[in-house]
Amino acid sequence: MPKLEPVKGTRDLYPEQKYVQDFIFAVWKDVGERFGYEDMEGPLLEPAELWKLKSGSEIPEQMYVFTDKGNRQVAIRPELTPTIARMAAAKQKSLAKPLRWYSIGRFWRYEQPQSGRMREFWQFNCDCMGGDTMRMDAEVIAVSAAIMLVAGATEKDFYIRLGNRKLIQGLMAAAGVDKELIQEVSRLLDKKDKIGQENYELSLKDAGLSQQTIEALDKALSQKLEDVEEQSLDEEGKQGLEELKELVGLLKAYGLEELVEIDLSIVRGFDYYTSTVFEIFDRSKKLRAVAGGGRYENLVEDFGGERLAGIGFGMGDVVLELFLKNIGQLPEYQKDVDALVIAVDDSCYLSCIETAQAMRMEGLNIEIDLLGRKVGKQFEYADKHSVPYVIVIGPEEAAKKKVKLKDMDTGKEEILTVDQAMERIR
Repeated sequence: MPKLEPVKGTRDLYPEQKYVQDFIFAVWKDVGERFGYEDMEGPLLEPAELWKLKSGSEIPEQMYVFTDKGNRQVAIRPELTPTIARMAAAKQKSLAKPLRWYSIGRFWRYEQPQSGRMREFWQFNCDCMGGDTMRMDAEVIAVSAAIMLVAGATEKDFYIRLGNRKLIQGLMAAAGVDKELIQEVSRLLDKKDKIGQENYELSLKDAGLSQQTIEALDKALSQKLEDVEEQSLDEEGKQGLEELKELVGLLKAYGLEELVEIDLSIVRGFDYYTSTVFEIFDRSKKLRAVAGGGRYENLVEDFGGERLAGIGFGMGDVVLELFLKNIGQLPEYQKDVDALVIAVDDSCYLSCIETAQAMRMEGLNIEIDLLGRKVGKQFEYADKHSVPYVIVIGPEEAAKKKVKLKDMDTGKEEILTVDQAMERIR
């Protein structure tokens, strides 16, 4: 039989790799719940139409889609926001607002595997829904920053690019971009870093922009927030400017002022974003975005509910792990075992099982030898896996209903009852 390899773009997570992923999951869960967010989940499979409606052009092209036995077009989810909007619409009247939801789920996108990007990945999704206030946006961005800091990063390691689509589209209009071209120009702007300045400008010309308009657009989007002239903007642009200024003030109160960089060219690729947009990048600029998100004001309504504005972001495990590796903050693998129980000979093995079971029922993580190895080999195993305690049971200990407990750090040995041994281990 030929050697079978994993499917391209997937990973085999051996215990050492799963340990790192579980660390990331634990940080995500911890930080989400510190801010009062509740764990939720949606289906792995959804109607393909869910993402074709509002996710832009890129996501539908990357989806794994198939026709099921009921002749329905089904997709393995590439992202979660449309599912969240669908779920919110389904029970909108009975859900207390604001909704604070997070999830840690598995996703698939058919794209070229590269540094920080796989076809199969896990992602932390955090969403707050139920209001038009920038207070929600500030909190969600604060959650994303807190994850980075709790995971071990410092302000020297990452920054937050922040923009507002209403303002950016207002600046486009002021630069002379026709209204019917704004969506297409926004998509090209989102791809600018991927395709390069020359191809970006060629694509703008192909879309119908003149050289004069392109130059005016570049000038408008490269200015500082304080230099934006409000009178040059349409009403939506003015609203975006006001929102962004308010948001910056709120983020300052969260202590994030040094992390935030205003970028009037950031739009993000999803068509459903309507206001705030943000991304987290490593300051070394070696990686793609570590996280990204934005405000969606009409998505729940688009899926059959009443208007319910929200904001959310996604953060993938692959790029976050690479980021933590680059800054030296990946946790060292540690097998989560409190003690190894060793039988001196086969006559004591049943006593080992009884002792291990009693300790497990009290919440301790206990291993016993299954291979009948000699005592010395079992001690080598415990030392290799950094097991803190070894419990030795020989004929004498078994007869007296006691155990010999060895502290592998100090080398100290004691003859104890099982209860006394558990107290020492704790």
